[in-house]
Amino acid sequence: MKTNMIDIDNNGIGADFALTEVERFAGDAELSPKGRIHIRLLTEELLGMVRTIGGEFESKFWVEGNSSCTEIHLSAKMKMSLQKREELLKVSTSGKNAAYSGVMDRIKEEMEIYLLSLEEGAEDSVGVDYGVDDLIGFDSKYEYKTPQDWKLSEYKGSVERQRDSERIAEWDQLEKSIVANLADEVSVGIRGDRVEVVITKKF
Repeated sequence: MKTNMIDIDNNGIGADFALTEVERFAGDAELSPKGRIHIRLLTEELLGMVRTIGGEFESKFWVEGNSSCTEIHLSAKMKMSLQKREELLKVSTSGKNAAYSGVMDRIKEEMEIYLLSLEEGAEDSVGVDYGVDDLIGFDSKYEYKTPQDWKLSEYKGSVERQRDSERIAEWDQLEKSIVANLADEVSVGIRGDRVEVVITKKF
Protein backbone atom coordinates (compact mmCIF):
# COMPACT_ATOMS: atom_id res chain seq x y z
CA MET A 1 0.00 0.00 0.00
CA LYS A 2 1.35 3.42 -0.97
CA THR A 3 -0.02 6.94 -0.63
CA ASN A 4 0.00 9.65 -3.26
CA MET A 5 3.22 11.64 -3.53
CA ILE A 6 2.86 15.11 -2.01
CA ASP A 7 4.96 18.14 -2.98
CA ILE A 8 6.28 20.01 0.07
CA ASP A 9 8.55 23.04 0.21
CA ASN A 10 10.49 24.84 2.94
CA ASN A 11 7.57 27.21 3.58
CA GLY A 12 5.45 24.27 4.67
CA ILE A 13 3.23 24.34 1.60
CA GLY A 14 1.94 20.82 1.12
CA ALA A 15 2.48 19.70 4.73
CA ASP A 16 -1.26 19.65 5.48
CA PHE A 17 -1.85 17.46 2.43
CA ALA A 18 0.92 15.13 3.62
CA LEU A 19 -0.72 14.74 7.02
CA THR A 20 -4.05 14.05 5.33
CA GLU A 21 -2.40 11.27 3.31
CA VAL A 22 -0.87 9.87 6.50
CA GLU A 23 -4.28 9.76 8.17
CA ARG A 24 -5.79 8.07 5.12
CA PHE A 25 -2.98 5.51 5.03
CA ALA A 26 -3.40 4.77 8.75
CA GLY A 27 -7.11 4.16 8.22
CA ASP A 28 -6.64 1.96 5.14
CA ALA A 29 -3.90 -0.05 6.88
CA GLU A 30 -6.13 -0.40 9.94
CA LEU A 31 -3.42 0.79 12.30
CA SER A 32 -4.19 0.83 16.00
CA PRO A 33 -4.95 4.21 17.63
CA LYS A 34 -1.43 4.18 19.07
CA GLY A 35 0.04 3.32 15.66
CA ARG A 36 -1.87 6.19 14.04
CA ILE A 37 -0.51 8.64 16.60
CA HIS A 38 3.05 7.36 16.12
CA ILE A 39 2.90 7.67 12.33
CA ARG A 40 1.50 11.20 12.54
CA LEU A 41 4.09 12.29 15.12
CA LEU A 42 6.93 10.83 13.05
CA THR A 43 5.66 12.66 9.97
CA GLU A 44 5.33 15.99 11.78
CA GLU A 45 8.79 15.64 13.28
CA LEU A 46 10.38 14.67 9.96
CA LEU A 47 8.86 17.64 8.15
CA GLY A 48 9.83 20.04 10.94
CA MET A 49 13.37 18.68 11.14
CA VAL A 50 14.00 19.02 7.41
CA ARG A 51 12.63 22.57 7.45
CA THR A 52 15.02 23.44 10.30
CA ILE A 53 18.07 21.97 8.60
CA GLY A 54 17.39 22.36 4.90
CA GLY A 55 16.95 26.06 4.19
CA GLU A 56 15.19 26.32 0.83
CA PHE A 57 14.15 22.96 -0.60
CA GLU A 58 11.60 21.12 -2.68
CA SER A 59 10.55 17.61 -1.75
CA LYS A 60 8.29 14.66 -2.44
CA PHE A 61 6.61 12.92 0.50
CA TRP A 62 4.85 9.57 0.63
CA VAL A 63 4.12 6.65 2.94
CA GLU A 64 4.11 2.97 2.05
CA GLY A 65 3.76 -0.34 3.86
CA ASN A 66 1.09 -2.17 5.83
CA SER A 67 -0.20 -2.76 9.33
CA SER A 68 3.01 -4.49 10.44
CA CYS A 69 5.66 -2.20 8.93
CA THR A 70 5.38 1.33 7.57
CA GLU A 71 7.95 3.51 5.81
CA ILE A 72 7.74 7.29 5.71
CA HIS A 73 9.65 8.70 2.72
CA LEU A 74 10.92 12.19 1.99
CA SER A 75 12.97 12.91 -1.13
CA ALA A 76 14.27 16.49 -1.11
CA LYS A 77 16.41 18.69 -3.32
CA MET A 78 18.34 21.38 -1.46
CA LYS A 79 21.55 23.35 -1.63
CA MET A 80 23.90 21.16 0.35
CA SER A 81 26.61 22.31 2.75
CA LEU A 82 28.98 20.33 4.92
CA GLN A 83 27.10 21.25 8.07
CA LYS A 84 23.68 20.41 6.61
CA ARG A 85 25.15 17.10 5.50
CA GLU A 86 26.53 16.39 8.95
CA GLU A 87 23.30 17.32 10.73
CA LEU A 88 21.15 15.22 8.40
CA LEU A 89 23.35 12.16 8.89
CA LYS A 90 23.06 12.57 12.68
CA VAL A 91 19.42 11.57 12.29
CA SER A 92 20.34 8.28 10.62
CA THR A 93 20.24 5.21 12.84
CA SER A 94 23.61 4.05 11.52
CA GLY A 95 25.11 7.53 11.21
CA LYS A 96 26.15 6.57 7.68
CA ASN A 97 25.17 7.82 4.25
CA ALA A 98 22.80 5.24 2.75
CA ALA A 99 23.35 6.61 -0.77
CA TYR A 100 26.92 5.27 -0.84
CA SER A 101 27.83 1.69 -0.05
CA GLY A 102 30.67 0.14 -2.07
CA VAL A 103 34.34 1.11 -2.17
CA MET A 104 33.98 3.22 -5.31
CA ASP A 105 30.92 4.92 -3.83
CA ARG A 106 32.92 5.82 -0.72
CA ILE A 107 35.61 7.40 -2.90
CA LYS A 108 32.94 9.40 -4.74
CA GLU A 109 31.53 10.51 -1.40
CA GLU A 110 34.92 11.76 -0.19
CA MET A 111 35.35 13.73 -3.41
CA GLU A 112 31.85 15.17 -2.99
CA ILE A 113 32.69 16.28 0.55
CA TYR A 114 35.95 17.86 -0.59
CA LEU A 115 34.29 19.73 -3.47
CA LEU A 116 31.63 21.02 -1.09
CA SER A 117 34.35 22.35 1.17
CA LEU A 118 35.92 24.26 -1.72
CA GLU A 119 32.60 25.80 -2.72
CA GLU A 120 31.84 27.13 0.73
CA GLY A 121 33.71 30.41 0.74
CA ALA A 122 30.93 32.30 2.49
CA GLU A 123 29.18 32.01 5.80
CA ASP A 124 26.71 29.15 5.99
CA SER A 125 23.06 29.94 6.69
CA VAL A 126 23.35 28.64 10.26
CA GLY A 127 26.15 31.06 11.06
CA VAL A 128 29.33 29.00 10.72
CA ASP A 129 32.15 30.59 8.75
CA TYR A 130 33.23 28.28 5.93
CA GLY A 131 35.86 30.63 4.53
CA VAL A 132 38.18 28.83 2.14
CA ASP A 133 41.27 30.30 3.84
CA ASP A 134 40.28 28.80 7.18
CA LEU A 135 39.05 25.63 5.57
CA ILE A 136 42.17 24.77 3.61
CA GLY A 137 44.56 26.45 6.01
CA PHE A 138 48.20 27.31 5.53
CA ASP A 139 51.32 25.25 5.97
CA SER A 140 54.49 26.39 7.76
CA LYS A 141 55.58 28.40 4.70
CA TYR A 142 52.28 30.32 4.72
CA GLU A 143 51.15 28.63 1.55
CA TYR A 144 47.84 26.95 0.97
CA LYS A 145 47.73 23.30 1.91
CA THR A 146 47.29 20.91 -0.98
CA PRO A 147 44.18 18.72 -1.18
CA GLN A 148 46.30 15.84 0.06
CA ASP A 149 47.08 17.75 3.26
CA TRP A 150 43.47 18.65 4.00
CA LYS A 151 41.76 16.40 6.56
CA LEU A 152 38.00 16.27 7.08
CA SER A 153 38.52 15.42 10.74
CA GLU A 154 40.40 18.67 11.29
CA TYR A 155 37.72 20.62 9.49
CA LYS A 156 34.93 19.05 11.52
CA GLY A 157 36.82 20.01 14.65
CA SER A 158 36.99 23.63 13.55
CA VAL A 159 33.25 23.66 12.85
CA GLU A 160 32.48 22.21 16.27
CA ARG A 161 34.62 24.86 17.95
CA GLN A 162 32.62 27.61 16.22
CA ARG A 163 29.26 26.36 17.40
CA ASP A 164 27.94 28.25 20.37
CA SER A 165 26.20 26.64 23.32
CA GLU A 166 22.77 27.42 21.88
CA ARG A 167 23.49 25.50 18.68
CA ILE A 168 24.91 22.55 20.61
CA ALA A 169 21.86 22.44 22.87
CA GLU A 170 19.60 22.57 19.81
CA TRP A 171 21.18 19.52 18.20
CA ASP A 172 21.43 17.60 21.47
CA GLN A 173 17.70 18.06 21.65
CA LEU A 174 17.28 16.92 18.05
CA GLU A 175 19.07 13.68 18.81
CA LYS A 176 16.56 13.00 21.58
CA SER A 177 13.59 13.88 19.39
CA ILE A 178 10.44 11.96 18.62
CA VAL A 179 12.09 10.45 15.54
CA ALA A 180 14.90 8.94 17.61
CA ASN A 181 12.51 7.64 20.24
CA LEU A 182 9.71 6.27 18.06
CA ALA A 183 11.35 5.09 14.85
CA ASP A 184 12.72 1.58 14.50
CA GLU A 185 15.17 2.78 11.87
CA VAL A 186 16.03 6.01 10.06
CA SER A 187 17.95 5.90 6.79
CA VAL A 188 19.48 9.05 5.29
CA GLY A 189 20.99 9.06 1.81
CA ILE A 190 22.76 12.13 0.43
CA ARG A 191 24.05 12.31 -3.13
CA GLY A 192 24.87 15.76 -4.47
CA ASP A 193 21.91 18.04 -3.75
CA ARG A 194 19.52 15.10 -3.23
CA VAL A 195 18.51 13.87 0.22
CA GLU A 196 16.47 10.72 0.79
CA VAL A 197 15.09 10.11 4.29
CA VAL A 198 13.23 6.91 5.13
CA ILE A 199 11.74 6.35 8.58
CA THR A 200 10.73 2.75 9.33
CA LYS A 201 8.17 1.99 12.01
CA LYS A 202 7.21 -1.58 12.93
CA PHE A 203 4.00 -2.47 14.76
